[in-house]
Amino acid sequence: MTISDVTMPREIPDPPGIAHARTLCAAWYADPDFFATERRAVFRSGWVCAGVTDEIPPAGSWTGRTVGGIPILLVRDRDGALRGFLNVCRHRAAPLCEEGETNEGPLIRCPYHSWLYRLDGSLAKAQGVGAPADFDLDEYSLEPIGVATWRRLVFVNLADPDATLDLGPLAAAVDRCPIEEMTLVLSETDERRFNWKALLENYSENYHTPFVHPEIDTTSTEDYPMVSDGPVLYAWDRPLRPGSADDEQIRHSLLPGEPGWERLFDADTTRPYDVGSYLTIWPNAMINIFPDAILAMWMEPVGPNRTVVERRLYALPGRRGDGLADNLRAHAIVHQQDVDICEAVQRSHDAGLDADGVLATFEERGVYFVHENLRSALASDERTR
Repeated sequence: MTISDVTMPREIPDPPGIAHARTLCAAWYADPDFFATERRAVFRSGWVCAGVTDEIPPAGSWTGRTVGGIPILLVRDRDGALRGFLNVCRHRAAPLCEEGETNEGPLIRCPYHSWLYRLDGSLAKAQGVGAPADFDLDEYSLEPIGVATWRRLVFVNLADPDATLDLGPLAAAVDRCPIEEMTLVLSETDERRFNWKALLENYSENYHTPFVHPEIDTTSTEDYPMVSDGPVLYAWDRPLRPGSADDEQIRHSLLPGEPGWERLFDADTTRPYDVGSYLTIWPNAMINIFPDAILAMWMEPVGPNRTVVERRLYALPGRRGDGLADNLRAHAIVHQQDVDICEAVQRSHDAGLDADGVLATFEERGVYFVHENLRSALASDERTR
């Protein structure tokens, strides 16, 4: 069978259980006690996106970040290897580096009592400490955390320093996209007035697009199928009646990662949000992937109804003029529309209003993906049993 032999879009079965799924209760978006439980079970117990590789300092330096409310250090040793530690001195718990600060040198010095740590986290000197009983420098290294990179994203695991990041086959479906060749054209950091799940759910469905984003609505010519595997949900713009363009035939007939899918990343694109792939990476990363641009977003929840949203837009080198301006304008409009609707929904959650709604079995498969991953994380947390 060739691509041209297929005239109907591939049918993707409903996720088991979605027909009986209901929306989450308001307290799961607004209650401080639930937020504390959720942050521990989700953001402190597995892999979480912590930023982009571009913003990690060069060899021989370190920077402070916060993930799941926990201060961490990201350190590049002299050979360029990336390491992660809890950002706390083993003496009296002083932070070794402020949030967003970058330092460099052969040793990390605690600003409180000047204990010195090597870039591999080992304690080099505890000057002035005297002779405490049974004190051994080797037992007072910085507490390590898991660190891994995928393409331009950095992930950390606060629970297991030896964990292996495995995003599965759907992440590999974008291997041919020239993500690393693109240049930064937009960097934004904003604290928003909504629970982190409100934006993740919104990103993971296209049901709202004709009503919230009429400027990019293509629902009369495309649908928005979704497949998931492990921590990744992959959605794409699929032509309902593809024309002669090769990329239209690919998106119409194939699933992400199947032979031929890689040709999408060489496709011609004529408008923003054209030939799009959209990846939700549980729990906090979202990536729009186009042949000529990448939008990476990740979130840090700071309260039940407050979330820091990071956005980085990259474009192929040399793209300037009207094409770049149109892209920047489209992404700005779409993001602000998403922020506005998410903040409106959050006001209902804050008021304690339970929708008790159903989920659309095709259009909201991504919302179901979010809910099922959340339930799984909560069930795995011993303190919620």
